[in-house]
Amino acid sequence: MASGEVVIISDIIWRNMNKRSSRVIKNLKGEDYHGKRVEIALENFLLYSSGLRTSEAVEFTVDGADDWLQFHYQLSGKTNTLIVEENRTIGIDSNSFAILYQKRGCCKIKFPKNCVYQSFGFRVDPKYFVHSFLKDFKELTPIKKAIENNSLFYLDKKYASLDTKTREIINEILENPYQGSLYEVYVKHKLVELIFYSIPVLRENAEKLSPEKPVKRENIEKARDFMVSNLDEKLSLKIIAKHAGLNEYTLKTEFKEQFGQSVIDFFIELRLKRAFDDIQHSDKKITAIAYETGYSSVGNFSNAFFKRYGFRPSELRK
Repeated sequence: MASGEVVIISDIIWRNMNKRSSRVIKNLKGEDYHGKRVEIALENFLLYSSGLRTSEAVEFTVDGADDWLQFHYQLSGKTNTLIVEENRTIGIDSNSFAILYQKRGCCKIKFPKNCVYQSFGFRVDPKYFVHSFLKDFKELTPIKKAIENNSLFYLDKKYASLDTKTREIINEILENPYQGSLYEVYVKHKLVELIFYSIPVLRENAEKLSPEKPVKRENIEKARDFMVSNLDEKLSLKIIAKHAGLNEYTLKTEFKEQFGQSVIDFFIELRLKRAFDDIQHSDKKITAIAYETGYSSVGNFSNAFFKRYGFRPSELRK
């Protein structure tokens, strides 16, 4: 494997992030690779955008200032990153992202032969992040412990896949049409938006991957009974899962396996059955029944009713 030139993230920029905005462009060119890395320092943030093409396997060393929390978005290309101080290698897939805290910033990135690599990400001051965002994401409390203990923190066991919304926000940052102070305001606003969007996606991915005790049938039946007893309530998947003592992903998959339909479809069917009985045995107006069933318009209720029973609610009273 050829060794690429060392790419140094400027300690000067990182230490002065609270004082000024800076931009560094690093052209990457060697016998077996070519590309570019752009770094932009804003208050509390250091953005980076990298592109690289290889004709042979290449290894780069990325060194930087101590103590950083990184949001990394791998837009294309599969790589392996070695965290030098921890002697730990993390495989990073194309179209994926995760969050990493590291006390020291040195790592080695290995690019395979014929790799077309593109990434976007940012490093954020850990103390600023904990103070500004920790209250909104309780699952990130281990970051505080990692910072206190100067230890490695890796939010997820596997990088989560990028979705359309994530790529839209990244493109809006990269294609920022503003200049000067407005440029900084816009980028920081979009970074905050990206943080608030990314963490729930990673949380859901972690739930899918985390080992969990075998789900007992009684947990799923508890979710079913909870819906049966609360037809008048606005129940979300989150509320039902919490009551059953399960995460949302497990509830969705296990419920469908046991009952043959999704949680939400089951709840809608329960409400439609009650609506059927109300139409047949009460004097309630169909409009009122529609609202009680959870529909904001009679038309939508009528369509759902027809799909379930094959005739309109009004026909049941003829």
